[in-house]
Amino acid sequence: MADHHSGHNGSRTTALKGLLLVQRGQPILLSAMPPKQVIHHRRIDEFDSIANPDGYQRNAVTARMRKAGDYYRGTEGRMPGLMPNPLLANIREGDLAEADLNFCDGNRAEYENAKATGGNWVGVVRLDLPLDVPVWIYDGQHRVGGIELVAADLGALPVPLSVTLGLPREAEMREFYEVNTNAKSVKTDLAWELLRHMAVDDPQLAALLEETGRDWTVRGVEVVHELLSVSAVWAESIQSPNTRRKPNDRLTVTQAQFVKSLRPVLNMPLLQKASATTVAGVVDAYWEGIAKIFPRLFSADASPKDYVIQKGAGVTAFHRVLPFAIETLRARSERLGDSDAYAAVMSKLPELAGDVFDEDGTASTVSGPEFWLSGSQGVAGQFTGEAGYRRLASRIQALMPKPSEEIIL
Repeated sequence: MADHHSGHNGSRTTALKGLLLVQRGQPILLSAMPPKQVIHHRRIDEFDSIANPDGYQRNAVTARMRKAGDYYRGTEGRMPGLMPNPLLANIREGDLAEADLNFCDGNRAEYENAKATGGNWVGVVRLDLPLDVPVWIYDGQHRVGGIELVAADLGALPVPLSVTLGLPREAEMREFYEVNTNAKSVKTDLAWELLRHMAVDDPQLAALLEETGRDWTVRGVEVVHELLSVSAVWAESIQSPNTRRKPNDRLTVTQAQFVKSLRPVLNMPLLQKASATTVAGVVDAYWEGIAKIFPRLFSADASPKDYVIQKGAGVTAFHRVLPFAIETLRARSERLGDSDAYAAVMSKLPELAGDVFDEDGTASTVSGPEFWLSGSQGVAGQFTGEAGYRRLASRIQALMPKPSEEIIL
């Protein structure tokens, strides 16, 4: 941990206490500083075409700094977060000569030998760092920015640091590149799965998600879990987090894609407070109704990979029009769990048609099950991206009864 200390010449210093490692000749200090000292010493080597054309870091994003600050400080109804992961920093070789390294547990001669020979060593030290010596942050600039925004609320909270000692600027830049190109963010489906588990155990987090309009992700994951346990249509076709697709499996859509596609359904006032079991029952009945219209596409002998209807485009489009199907059934006083009722509402689906082209450029019109074939043989696969999904949903909705026409006054 860091504190203020008088150096050998009487000047004020920041004392960094911690474990000193030598890895293949490179010293690395594992320590911590209070927020105010982190802010005082930190430097960010940001690229600026005029002021710092040799800089290597991007400009910090204010929104990300605020998010980090809110997490560390805690927001209304939410406990403050911890900082287990250290900032990665460097005291450059030209500045290290100004610091004073004191050995608390370990032999300086062994340390110097490890440095000189490219060896390894471990000891406990105190590094007295003059207040004007910069500590260059090469991973964690947004966390530092968040700490600065809320420093007054953090007090003496120890901010963990992993500080390389004496790296040249070019080597520091290389470390930045390696950290930022090799690191991978958590996949969305796994992140939402983790969020669901956390929300179950943390009522404050669940309330915060609801207040900020983000609870649909957690509810969506719960719906998928329920759906997988009851649905003949989807039991084998939704890819769970951390699973790999195989050539002969029936997986067509990731859990994250499916959850995202459910957002219009989950945000319906009718279903916002409904249990996951209820929503899953509605979704399952809807797809059972579609399967009755296209039995060939959903048969055990068919591969769902051969058709777009259970892939991203089909799932997104069909879930966008599901609220309209639900409102039509309600206007008709029919049960939302009745697959036959959905089959009646969606009965004109086979009329969807479009042109496909052979190798000679000759066009032919396809409809019915062929409309949903994957690749160049079908039409549905031509609807790509958000704009394409909207157009496909509009074409499906145009074939459905209008809920307003079913209202009886």
